[in-house]
Amino acid sequence: MADQRWEFAEFPAPNGAELLVQFLNATDRQGWGEASATLRNDGTAGLIYLTPGSLGASISPTWILKQLPGPDGAQAAVQLLNGADRQGPGEASASLRGDGSAGLIFLAPGSLGTSTSQAWYFQPEPAPDGAQLAVQFLNEAARQGPGEASVTARSDGTAGLIFLGPGSLGTSTEPTWVTREFNGPNGAQDAVDFLNAWPQQPGPGEAVAWLPGSGAVIFYLAGPTGIVHP
Repeated sequence: MADQRWEFAEFPAPNGAELLVQFLNATDRQGWGEASATLRNDGTAGLIYLTPGSLGASISPTWILKQLPGPDGAQAAVQLLNGADRQGPGEASASLRGDGSAGLIFLAPGSLGTSTSQAWYFQPEPAPDGAQLAVQFLNEAARQGPGEASVTARSDGTAGLIFLGPGSLGTSTEPTWVTREFNGPNGAQDAVDFLNAWPQQPGPGEAVAWLPGSGAVIFYLAGPTGIVHP
């Protein structure tokens, strides 16, 4: 959709995740690749999203919330996304917390239906460079494209991602996944300002964020079909 902008929203405890999903299901509603959520253990939630959303006043598909307990929350999220009607690119955003639990928002019904051509997987990355390792992984063949990855970059230097494999970029080297960190209390707003600042700002599925509460870590596709990397 033309004339969309990335925005940031914060939702208070104790029902931040529920408020976030209500927001996404209100007009103008976000669709494929237009939302990246951080669902925190303290009941708050952060969101970057493209507005206006492409679903508008439509009531289908619908954003749904699932909280999955540890220690196997990430694997439970993957199993859920791989069930019928399974989610396709841009239809899921996962928070893979350090205690093994996971928070998940997803569009249902998913666009892949009963197809097995792609499947969701979980990949952990160790400290101290988990975010960089996640980017390296996404840039390996068969590479993930727009909407095919959701990344959690934790404060202890580890990272977790869920991704659709095989990725749609294959062996192409462009565009390229890049990560950037924004520190301080205004980090989330600084991140969306950055995403909106370039002539080729990322579109649906081309940017995901981890918003720990202070600061932000973004992962985005940069290159001919993404934004111009500074």
